[in-house]
Amino acid sequence: MTQLEAGRVQETRTPELGHAADDDFLGIKALLVANAYPSPSAIYRNGFLHRRVVAYQAEGVRTDVFYLHPPASDPYEYEYEGVRVIVGDEDAYRQFVAANHYHSYMVHFATPSMLEPIRRFAPTVPVTVWVHGFEAEAWHRRWFNFVSDPAAIRAAVRKKYDYYDGQLTFMRELYSDESLDLVVVNVSEWFQKFVVEPDAGVELAHGEVIPNFIDNEAFPYKSKRAEDRFNILSIRPYASRKYANDLTVRAIQELSMRPYFDHLKFTLYGEGGLFHETVSPLDAFENVEVNNRFLEQAEIPAVHAQHGIFITPTRFDSQGVSMCEAMSSGLVPVGTDVSAISEFVRDGVSGLLAAPEDAIGLANQIERLYFNPNMYLRMSTTAATSVQESCGRANTIERELKLIRRGVVHV
Repeated sequence: MTQLEAGRVQETRTPELGHAADDDFLGIKALLVANAYPSPSAIYRNGFLHRRVVAYQAEGVRTDVFYLHPPASDPYEYEYEGVRVIVGDEDAYRQFVAANHYHSYMVHFATPSMLEPIRRFAPTVPVTVWVHGFEAEAWHRRWFNFVSDPAAIRAAVRKKYDYYDGQLTFMRELYSDESLDLVVVNVSEWFQKFVVEPDAGVELAHGEVIPNFIDNEAFPYKSKRAEDRFNILSIRPYASRKYANDLTVRAIQELSMRPYFDHLKFTLYGEGGLFHETVSPLDAFENVEVNNRFLEQAEIPAVHAQHGIFITPTRFDSQGVSMCEAMSSGLVPVGTDVSAISEFVRDGVSGLLAAPEDAIGLANQIERLYFNPNMYLRMSTTAATSVQESCGRANTIERELKLIRRGVVHV
C-alpha cells in the first residue's frame, strides 16, 4: 500500500512499465490518456471519464487508462472497478507509448506532453481528442473568479502569459494538424462555435459535437408526483464561482419572503473552499438542509427520487452534466440561460431558465412550478425524454465507439 493523494489504493509497481495486459486480447485495445482519473480514495476525479470507459469495455473495447501525473516520478498502476490505470510522469508516459501497441488513442484535457509521444511512436493510429473547458479557453473566460479581487486579477494576467498563451497556441496547431488521424470532439455546439474556435482563432478541421454521456441505467426516470415540486435539490461543487451557488442562496432568501416558503424544502450538497461562506446565510431557515459533502454516484438516484426540482444556476458551462443527470431522473431543472445550457434545456418545455445573474428570476421560476403542478409534471417527463435523446447512449457512446474503431479492420 502506498499514498495516492488524499487516500490509499492498492498499487503495482511498474519499473519498466512493461506491456499492456492481456496481449493476446483479440478485440480492440484502446488507451485513454487524461490528467486525472478516479480511484477508491478520489471517486470524483474526472468521474465522467470512468463512466465512458466502463461503457466502452461493455461494448468489447478493452480500454486502459494512463493518468499523466507529473509528480509520479516512480510509475505505478492500480485497478478501479475493472479498469487498469497506469500513473506516471511524462517520461513514464513516453516509455509506455513506445513499448505498447494500441488500436486507438483517446486524449482528454490535451497538452503537448500527451500528444508528442503518440505523434512520435504511433503516428498512424487514430487519435480522438475531447475538449472540455479550461484547456481550450482564453484567460478571461473565468472572469467571475477574479473580478472582485485585485490580487486575483494580477494572478490571472500572469497566468495568461505563463499558461494560456502557450496552451492556446498548442490547441490552435492541434486543431489544424494534418499529420495525425485526428478527430476533435466538443461536448456542445455552443462551446465549439463560441469558445473553442474563437479563442484559438481557427475553425476545426476535424471536429465533432458529442455531449457527455448520461446513463439512464445509472439515472433512471422515476415518475414524479405533483407534490415533489416542493422538494428542491442542489448538488454542486463549491470550488469556483462558476457554479453560481451564491445565486441559489439568494434565490432561497428571496423565496423566504413569499407566503408559501414554508411549503418548500431545499437540500444542498457540495464541497469546496467557498462552501461555508456561501451557505452561511441559510442557517436561519429550518426548511433548508445543507450537507458539506459530495454524494457517491450510487447515492444520487435515491436522492433524485426524493426531490422534484433541480436548481442549477451557472456562470459558464459547456454542458452541465449534473443537471442532465437530474433531468434523466425526472427532476425539472431551474437554471441560467447562459453558455450551453439552452442547448440541453428548452425553456418552458424541459425546464425553466432565468437570465444571467438573476437570483430573483430563479425564485420566480420556482414559483411558476409551485403554482402550476400540471406544467411541472409535463416538464418532468419531457426533461427525461429530451436528455436521453441528446445525451443517451445512441448519441454519445455509440458515436464515440465509431471514432475509436475507425480505421481498425484487422481485429
